[in-house]
Amino acid sequence: MRSEILSQENNVVSIKLEFEASEFAQGVEKAIKDLSTKVNIAGFRKGHVPRKVMEMRFGRQAIYAEAIEAMLPDAIEQIVKDYDLDLIDEPHVSIEKMEEGSPVDVRLTFEVSPEVVLPEVSAVTVHRPVASVADEIVSGTIEDIRAQNAEHSPVENVPVAENHVVDIEYHTVVLLDEGKQERHGPDSTTLDLGQPSVRTEIRDALLGAKKGEFRTADVQVEENYQDPKVAGRTVRYELTVNEIKEKVLPEMTPDFFKKILRSDCETEELFREEIKKRILEKIASEIQGKAEFDALQGISDLSQLTVPETLISRQMTAMKKEDEENIKKSRNMSLEEMLSEASTTMEEYEKNIREQAETIVRRSLVLDKVADEMGITVEKEDFEAEMQTLASSYKIDAQRLVEGLFKDEKRLMEIANRIKYKKTMKAIMNTVQIDETEPAAEEKPAE
Repeated sequence: MRSEILSQENNVVSIKLEFEASEFAQGVEKAIKDLSTKVNIAGFRKGHVPRKVMEMRFGRQAIYAEAIEAMLPDAIEQIVKDYDLDLIDEPHVSIEKMEEGSPVDVRLTFEVSPEVVLPEVSAVTVHRPVASVADEIVSGTIEDIRAQNAEHSPVENVPVAENHVVDIEYHTVVLLDEGKQERHGPDSTTLDLGQPSVRTEIRDALLGAKKGEFRTADVQVEENYQDPKVAGRTVRYELTVNEIKEKVLPEMTPDFFKKILRSDCETEELFREEIKKRILEKIASEIQGKAEFDALQGISDLSQLTVPETLISRQMTAMKKEDEENIKKSRNMSLEEMLSEASTTMEEYEKNIREQAETIVRRSLVLDKVADEMGITVEKEDFEAEMQTLASSYKIDAQRLVEGLFKDEKRLMEIANRIKYKKTMKAIMNTVQIDETEPAAEEKPAE
């Protein structure tokens, strides 16, 4: 077997593969023998059918094709190794010449990972504000925690106020055209009027009401609401207050501190310090995540490469499948139905996710190139450390976790890739220029 590169344009490599006549002859004989063991031909035992009979049964070209098909995998594997090709798709095979007694010529077209030219990573600057939190934020967070753990105690002979929790029974009336109505209910629910998720119209209707009192609230439903039967219409809620409750906040005691922190804490001062510490840790984690994203994006923007269409299409397919599954799970409808509801075409949707897919693939290719140039590898110690972390999270024995993962090759690869990503990002952050002069905004971290 011999091979030579015919051409290389961008990330497409064409290689000529030549099997010597003797190699092909051996391949043909093997193909005939293999075929003869699989067919039943009257008058002949399996595996002992003469070649002429096999040619009459299958045709000479079919036997040749069978021989080449069996010879190609090992040949392609050797070529990939010899030329150090990083394939991103299956090769295209074209038989140029195939006849016994002569060399067989095959043209192989490989789509490989594109060349990536990185900028000077150390010249990239990333802003990473210093994490800080104001005392007012700490106090507000503690009050939120107390509110989330409050008991709801019924009250009598008082009107509904903004800080109350109310049990209501309600009917839903959809106001249709020509004065018609569609009535549903009764239903019951509990509303915490202090929560922003409560519609303003409903909150305003309930404020000032007493137990047993009837109120109505008209809500104008958005045009793009998920249920087309009520989208754009007015829905009237007929509300009856069954119970009014006030929130009784828990006392700031060691028992409460332990419940929240899951560890002993004796004083309010220590509790406050621990809450502040946790807020700072969360803010710092978010800042670090943003800085890492910006660092990789900065390197990606300055890198030179052409993103292969094959990888973009593959990423788009994965994103579309994920969207379809999420929409089916959350709204029990198809992607097409959701797009129609949103007055968006499939072409517009695919154009949007194509831009996202190209960005994702580009960043991934750049990250891989950085890892290669920095010599990032996943060592046994890295894997063992990751297993310990996962085992602690799942509260199981690390050895049991390892034994289970070794049975799941896909999951194992995901973990290896995650380890490599973490190590590469750590190396990047140790190399880029970090600007920490800008102070972080003093706000609550995202829940």
